[in-house]
Amino acid sequence: QLLALNLPADDPNQENIHRLQNDCERLADLVKSGLSFVRPVEYHLEPVDLGRLISNLMDRWRNRLTRTQVKYNPQIDDNLPPVEGDLRALEQVFTNLIDNAIQAMEADGGILTINIRQISEADERSHVEVNILDNGPGIPPEAREHIFEPFFTTKRSGTGLGLAIVKRIVTAHKGSIHIHTIPGGTIFRVRIPCK
Repeated sequence: QLLALNLPADDPNQENIHRLQNDCERLADLVKSGLSFVRPVEYHLEPVDLGRLISNLMDRWRNRLTRTQVKYNPQIDDNLPPVEGDLRALEQVFTNLIDNAIQAMEADGGILTINIRQISEADERSHVEVNILDNGPGIPPEAREHIFEPFFTTKRSGTGLGLAIVKRIVTAHKGSIHIHTIPGGTIFRVRIPCK
């Protein structure tokens, strides 16, 4: 970061520095994933506004969305009730799912739609449902049943821990996660109980 700041923006080394930063971030994520998977987690539950959480996350992704030609289509209901959750853990869930969606569309660009709404079903507690839709190539049928298993990955540089950790966090929050995929798109549907 210091090297990038100290060199002019048009310096040919900026590209190498950018690559180094990306690799450092990838390695940091790899270590974090491993630790998250093996370390017992203690969740600190508090009211969490999922609409705000995801809006804040998307602000951070703005540059990458522009770079990868992915358009963001938010569909967030007004007056969403808070869920009961651990803010950092839920942030990890949605960071991972959004990152996967963007990676699925990186080659050709696409549309990332995030739909957030409250749902109430008979005899059940109210939930906030988050649907993350991408119009990437979809997940192959042979991979779908293994997608949440530890160390299963379809990416060359993946660890296979991201979605396993997501599943564990969502389950610990008494929520649910489902995947629907067809050639030309994938939807991850996460439901977290309202406070």
